[in-house]
Order: sequence, then structure tokens, then C-alpha cells
Amino acid sequence: MRWLVTGAGGMLGQDVVDTLRSRGADVVALDRAALDVTRPDAVEAAFAEHRPDLVVNCAAYTAVDDAETDEERALCVNADGPRLLARACAASGARLLHVSTDYVFSGTARTSPYPEDLPPAPRTAYGRTKLAGERAVLAELPQTSAVVRTAWLYGVHGRSFVRTMLDL
Repeated sequence: MRWLVTGAGGMLGQDVVDTLRSRGADVVALDRAALDVTRPDAVEAAFAEHRPDLVVNCAAYTAVDDAETDEERALCVNADGPRLLARACAASGARLLHVSTDYVFSGTARTSPYPEDLPPAPRTAYGRTKLAGERAVLAELPQTSAVVRTAWLYGVHGRSFVRTMLDL
């Protein structure tokens, strides 16, 4: 099985690639320079060249605060990009694992973790754009996609809350 990891230059993408490779997986790691997920021609070319069986979408506009003033760009990366990936997966028969966030919720729930059936109610531009991406993936690829929501990413690579606290 051939894996294609988008956003492979970011913290999550690097760790996903490292983990898959440590398990002997056939992995194609594409960072933003190698694959701009917002460009249909680039997505089509990547699928034609690499022929993935499973795509892990780690590509995202993750500047949460900046999304408030640049929601159009965040929407392009967080919603249009996943839609293009889902369409390419549908056309090629690949499966898609799309990484999203708990920012799709209001942040006012009293239960932890959020139940899967809790209705989304994003209060930020970042949350709205990530929810739009989830919906695009599930609409384009309902049978062979999965959306995983996470919070507080941390890992070996890149900046994270944990690393910031350790550096302090």
C-alpha cells in the first residue's frame, strides 16, 4: 500500500511520515513546496505521479489567530484543498484520512472529550474553515474517508505548546 502524506513539512506531517516509515510503509511525503493542495493541477499531477492508495491530509492553514484577518486564505487551504484531495481520491480509488480540530466546536461543552454527535458550532475563522474542510471531504468521499479531530498537537518536530513550556 502506498501512502501519500500532504503537509509533510509540518509538525504533524513529519511525525506521521516518520512513524509510517519506521513501520516499513511505502510513503510519499509532500510538503507545501512539493504539493500546493489548493491548486487542482498540482493535486492531479501528484496523484498521477504517485498513485496513492491512502492519503493522510496534514496540510492546513494553522495560524489560528491570523485566520481571523485572512479567512479567505484559510478557507482556501482548509476547505478547498481537502475538497480537491477528496475528489482526486474518488477519481483514483484512494482512501483519505483528513485531520481536523476541536475548534469546530464552540468550546463551551462541559464534557471531555467531546461526544462524536455533538453539533459543530465554531466561533472562530479557523474553526469555520476546518469545519468546511470536514464537510467537503465527507461530501466528496463519503464511503472511503475519515475525519479525525484533535487538539493540542505536539510532537518531535516543530513548535508546540509542550516545547514552548519546556523552553521556558
